[in-house]
Amino acid sequence: MDRFIPKSKSKLLYQSHTQSNYNDLLYHINEEKVLNFGNQKQQHNYPISFLDQLHNQYRLPIQQTVRQISSVPEKILDAPDIADDFYLNILEWGNNNVLSVGLQNKVYLWNASNQHIEQLLQATSNVTAVHWINDHILGVGFDDASIKIVDVCSQQTITQLYYHNERVSTISSSFELLSTSGRDNVIFNHDLREKNNNVVGVFQKHTQEVCGLKWNSSGTTLSSGANDNQLLLWDKRQMSLRLSCEGHCAAVKAMAWCPWLPNILVSGGGSNDKNIKFWNSDTGLCFKSIDTGSQVCALQFLPRYRELISSHGFSKFQISIWNAEVIQQAKLVQELQAHKSRVLHLGISPDQSMLCSAAGDETLIFWRLGTEQNNQDKQEMCSSKNLFLR
Repeated sequence: MDRFIPKSKSKLLYQSHTQSNYNDLLYHINEEKVLNFGNQKQQHNYPISFLDQLHNQYRLPIQQTVRQISSVPEKILDAPDIADDFYLNILEWGNNNVLSVGLQNKVYLWNASNQHIEQLLQATSNVTAVHWINDHILGVGFDDASIKIVDVCSQQTITQLYYHNERVSTISSSFELLSTSGRDNVIFNHDLREKNNNVVGVFQKHTQEVCGLKWNSSGTTLSSGANDNQLLLWDKRQMSLRLSCEGHCAAVKAMAWCPWLPNILVSGGGSNDKNIKFWNSDTGLCFKSIDTGSQVCALQFLPRYRELISSHGFSKFQISIWNAEVIQQAKLVQELQAHKSRVLHLGISPDQSMLCSAAGDETLIFWRLGTEQNNQDKQEMCSSKNLFLR
């Protein structure tokens, strides 16, 4: 076991594991430790013309390598006192290869390129949401309903927003727009080009806490999920509700837009639902539903291998990997189990070689998904390699 203790006051414990004993991997920590951390295709049961057209139009190159996903975690970081709260979004792996994590009233940054860990900020209120706006700007939502936009290079707050009345649970951005929401049920859209990030649109339809926001890749549609079991699609141009996707019977937090089929949205339901649903965002039609048997906490696409990754709550606390090459025939191919509590958050490295999962058992677990990209593309993606070296 290797230990790494950073210079900051916060004692962040880093471990590297190669053994298969999960009980040894998930250990108890004391209060003084703080994170630093070819078969023939089956017949389509959805109109072939629609999905095949999209599949061919937006076909991405696929890695031809046969990969092995180890069921043994590659690394573990301790995350003492991480909030065991389904509605929060306190972990995100940015395109700069830096993982941001909110623990109580602090935000930590773990640079995967050099293993460096840094405390970005300490506030008077607990962190409830983090989101990378770009490689150097992080949005942070708090329990006191405020939002900070922080320059991670200078560690200075660029601006603060005070539009919400209750805690901010989720943040998403697309080009010039920053969308935020939370327990007050209201979605505010801020124009990042304005000096004071003025609100340019307000979405009001949800009746309970909004816990999921996600812009599609083109920045034309915002999906929102909430504790009222609603999944809504909002139009950027009209700044209004476009579609209501009906079918979930529990809170909708987990959602992800398919990178190679941009009109496809996938969502997951909470404890009373347990389903992953696949939607045509043009029509609001659900063309596939999978009963996972447990609360769906997070969803992430892995375009490099045409897969969907989901994380779950009781009773197995598993991470599921789904083959989504043919989206309407998505099927389970592997489950990863090491957490002892519901797996609330997922993050994938920019080169898609690593997965990070965070759970209420106070650990961040890193899983090897594939080989690293040892080429110029990787260097460009990790351009902020020395971002936090002083």
